[in-house]
Amino acid sequence: MAIAEVQKVEIVAHSSIMMKILSSLQEEGLLHLERTNIEELELKSSSLEVSEIEHRLHRLSSVLELFSKREKGGFLKKILNQKPRLDRQKRDEVLKFQYLSVLAGTEKLEEEKNELISRIRFLDKEKEFLLPLEGLELPLNLFKRADSVEVLVGTLPPSRYEDLIKLAEDEALWHELINRDRRKLYLLLIYPRKEKEHFGELLKELNFVPLYFTEPVIKRAAAQDRVKDVIEKIDVEIEEWRKKLDDLDREGQKFFVHREKLMLVYDVLLNEQKKICSSRLLGETEQAFILEGWICSSEMKKLKSKLKPYSEMIEIYSREPLGGEDPPVILENPKPGRPFELVTKLYGLPRHGAFDPTLLLAPFFLLFVGLCVSEAGYGLLVALASLFFIQFAKPKGGLLQFLKLLLILGIANVFLGTLFGGWFGFPVRRLMIIDPLQDPLSFLYLSLALGFIQVWFGTLINMIEGIKNKQYLQSIFVQGGWLLLLPSLSLYGLTRNSVWGISSLLGAAGIVFFASPSRNPFARFFGGLYSLYDISRYISDVLSYSRLLALGLGTTVIAMVVNTLCQTALGIPWVGWLAAALIFIGGHMFNLAISFLGAFVHSMRLQFVEFFRQFFKSGGKAFKPFNLESKYVEFI
Repeated sequence: MAIAEVQKVEIVAHSSIMMKILSSLQEEGLLHLERTNIEELELKSSSLEVSEIEHRLHRLSSVLELFSKREKGGFLKKILNQKPRLDRQKRDEVLKFQYLSVLAGTEKLEEEKNELISRIRFLDKEKEFLLPLEGLELPLNLFKRADSVEVLVGTLPPSRYEDLIKLAEDEALWHELINRDRRKLYLLLIYPRKEKEHFGELLKELNFVPLYFTEPVIKRAAAQDRVKDVIEKIDVEIEEWRKKLDDLDREGQKFFVHREKLMLVYDVLLNEQKKICSSRLLGETEQAFILEGWICSSEMKKLKSKLKPYSEMIEIYSREPLGGEDPPVILENPKPGRPFELVTKLYGLPRHGAFDPTLLLAPFFLLFVGLCVSEAGYGLLVALASLFFIQFAKPKGGLLQFLKLLLILGIANVFLGTLFGGWFGFPVRRLMIIDPLQDPLSFLYLSLALGFIQVWFGTLINMIEGIKNKQYLQSIFVQGGWLLLLPSLSLYGLTRNSVWGISSLLGAAGIVFFASPSRNPFARFFGGLYSLYDISRYISDVLSYSRLLALGLGTTVIAMVVNTLCQTALGIPWVGWLAAALIFIGGHMFNLAISFLGAFVHSMRLQFVEFFRQFFKSGGKAFKPFNLESKYVEFI
């Protein structure tokens, strides 16, 4: 429940070992780098360029993306597939691999493939254009050889076909129907060329749309070739291009075998880029550089040990944070509480000098998610799925913590679901403490009671923090007044015992006389009296916890509806068992997804809005160590 102590570190060393120092720091991941005050110290910044590395990273990323499309295996295999492992000390050896030739070869093949694909697509479009005209029996060369007549194909709306027939009866126009579909008629028209403009106007009035054969189509046609002959030639050509495409794919296999090595190269270059970019935070002179950053106090010995080989050319200075400085925040919790840090971080890190609320929210969050889901079977499935991915996918960092959080919540749901819900919609009534369907008021009272406890607890934390900050009057009489007033007033409303009434008045008196900072007695009294209006805020905060009832009921009701549908489906002859199985699996998986999503969102809202606002002050800066990043490999 604490924030780790940090120290400001300054490293001064000879310029000749700058990149070696940065490499050592990157390998350990101990230091949060900060920009050196170059202007104040009259230093200059690093001028190292990363454009060439960035260009190579872009090429590597594109080639690896192409290779990923070749990789066989489904989604599950990709998740469970272990990353290649690379020793941190052997990173430089990776770059000895001739990866540039592999990139150049792959890129050349891809260009050729794209060109072939473009040709095939063009031919497909040509074929698509010609297919409706396949019934045309005239040789295509006639369309460019005719001198005295105009030979034309085109489309006409079916509704205007009668008008065309009448026009042909009155004019020197010959027509033939080639094909038809729901929206168009495909026609062949022949008329005197000398009357081209005249017929053009007449056909335009009929909404006739001429179609023109492209130059490649005309060139492809021999002397007596018709449309169907050209289509056959296009099919043959497409097949030839596709065979060449397959040949290029097979040729690409010789580059695909280097995929893992390219992954290693990518991550090594990625960290080289990061190292060069980080060097711009340093300040330099002609022969030395200065580096500044923050480190967890407990890691100071480890840092000095790592940099010991450079002890003759380096000086390390460390100190506690000064007033006005804003050091990064490191949350420090015991192992069982670390997964709940994700909830805290979603809201925001505590400010430096405050405390970490993770362990305070953990039991409440655990309980609230359990009451919202209230399904033991769903909890068991989530716990098993989380354990499976932790065991076989070997996740790291934030994903690992999230899966551990799901595992803890799933196990908690097995117990809470048994006590307040059931197993896949089937309640075990002997073990149930409260049945939300049969006794919703008791479940509501439990929800409100838990809300009252958490809100009261948040006020207690606020009082303790105030006392630590030497705000004695405000903390003891105002926050303490609320701590006395809220439970006393509730107990007095339930029991009408005068003892609780007197303690309520004492709590209210503390708020009235000490809530206002004014020295004027009248302003102080009426200001404090107005502060009592905050009781409405406390009431609304507690009432917000009624959502636990709503979500718990929703999950239970949907689960029971799914089971009812399954029983109905079983009555279907022959296939009833299959329909029932599909409804059971699909319905419960859907209910599991929406119930856990709703439980997460609303339980976090109760922490952020109702609990945290009683005491928590966020705004801390995250500790981001300068370390090795990896996208494709795992550094060991």
